[in-house]
Amino acid sequence: MNNQSIWRPDKQEVVVENGAVASAHPIASRVGIDILQDGGNAVDAAIATGFCLNVVEPWSSCIAGHGHMLVYMSNLGKTLSLDYSHRSPMDANANMYQVLGQVEAGNGLYEVESQSNSVGHSSVGVPGVTAGMWKAHELFGSLPMEQLMEPSIHYAREGFDVDWTACLMIAQVMPDLIRYSEGGRVFLPGGYPPTPGEKLVQSDLADVLTRISKEGRDALYKGDIAHAIEAEMKLNGGFLNARDLAAFQVEVSEPLRTSYKGYDILSSPVPSGAFTQLQALNILSYFDIDKLRHNSDRYLHLIVEALRHSFADRYRFLGDPDFGPVPLKGMLSKDYAREIAGMINRENAEMESETELQPWVSFADKIVHNPWNYENNNGLDPIGSMSPPSAGDSTTHFSVIDKSRNMVSCTQTATAGFGSRVVVPGTGILLTNGMVVFNPKDGTPNSIAGNKRGLNNMGAVLVLNDGKPFFALGASGGRKIMSRLVQVILNVIDFDNGIQEAITAPTVDAADRETFADHRLDPEVIEALSRMGHRMEIVPEPSTGGGFAKPRGVMLDEKTGLVHAGVHVIGPDGAYGY
Repeated sequence: MNNQSIWRPDKQEVVVENGAVASAHPIASRVGIDILQDGGNAVDAAIATGFCLNVVEPWSSCIAGHGHMLVYMSNLGKTLSLDYSHRSPMDANANMYQVLGQVEAGNGLYEVESQSNSVGHSSVGVPGVTAGMWKAHELFGSLPMEQLMEPSIHYAREGFDVDWTACLMIAQVMPDLIRYSEGGRVFLPGGYPPTPGEKLVQSDLADVLTRISKEGRDALYKGDIAHAIEAEMKLNGGFLNARDLAAFQVEVSEPLRTSYKGYDILSSPVPSGAFTQLQALNILSYFDIDKLRHNSDRYLHLIVEALRHSFADRYRFLGDPDFGPVPLKGMLSKDYAREIAGMINRENAEMESETELQPWVSFADKIVHNPWNYENNNGLDPIGSMSPPSAGDSTTHFSVIDKSRNMVSCTQTATAGFGSRVVVPGTGILLTNGMVVFNPKDGTPNSIAGNKRGLNNMGAVLVLNDGKPFFALGASGGRKIMSRLVQVILNVIDFDNGIQEAITAPTVDAADRETFADHRLDPEVIEALSRMGHRMEIVPEPSTGGGFAKPRGVMLDEKTGLVHAGVHVIGPDGAYGY
């Protein structure tokens, strides 16, 4: 018998013959499908969807944001990764912020005076989204960029009807939008947040998007718009300048890769959340996960322990490998994963926090595994220097598959809700607070340096079977992305879930000092996990913010050849197909 009502939301899975788009907003998904039906490929649809999200979901995505894109092209039979993630300005340095001391929340482990690394002009990093979209089009696009950007221009110029999610997100940052007055002018018509059904018009942004569609990426990265951004920075103590914009390049490379139960798991390069996801899957591959009851206490115990080991390594070792040694090969070594798997106690939680700080703090003091032993580079410090998690959870993800079975998985972010909250006057360009992903304290792998990539949480995934596309997946939700995506992958591969079923399933999260448990999980399972030593906290799945990460994915049914799409079950997320 149940002694209380339990909310169990769900959404119907899309099943179609040709192609599908799954994104955080139905307008953007519909735009992507229109492009597919007009003869565009998956990359064309992703570009149109991504630019549209910059307009209709500005708290999570913007043309001056950051991102990762994975592209599988069937005619090439290969996947490429496009990295246009967080980079610091060239003038950034390890002492640019006044660190006040160690704290429990905020930007991770260290509080910065006036929160200047997370809000305002000095928090702004180098924009990547526009460059990333243009690089994707240069490599794989088939339709003209003006056609792909026309929908985003339309919704910026003519406006779109805001829903209650948009109203709430705008209201949450209203004080900062007023503080940085241009943001208030754009997003607070009449001085207040819009009401549901009211149109939000961004005419200045429409003009800039029009120029980008005709002139290319240089319309943003060079010329008068770049100088307007620089002038706004100089006037208000920011570090970004026109030289940073002109020099920015998208990195195109082979993706990170591991195998799990015979499937190839491909993801975006470090420093991102992808590395932690792949490491956790490597560890879990040494357990018979599929022999355990799904979401039982013993199943969830193994997941949490594997994730906590992976998080411990993440915050000890990961940073931009261009700026110092990082044991990338060692951390993804199967032998290293076997060693960690052998350390996991099946009966007790040994990775749980014993302090009021995050779990990787206490465990790092007694860490016993060392990835450098698997890097052929012994003798380096096995402990290293702690890097904090980034706190931003305002991110978007979209997945696309077309009738030729090209597939795209793309995660983009404004870093925090409405990024830095700074809009460049006369342009409508919202700038992200990309500097918050760095550790503001000197002497760690993720400390600040000029033109450095920051440790971010994005974790777009493509899964292949026998070299052919199986599913594309990603999520929004800050550092909670990693725990959720690992479980969705297990739901599909180990438990034969469809994509919507895998996304809908109750989940746990191991990214914080407590283990967050979905309120839909069996109370007896949660109690059993508590007895094993996990510090459990039951969390509802809220409509905006908090809770757990929000996945979106598309899948190709290998038996029927049909395309399936699924999205997060709460809020405006929408999947469309044809």
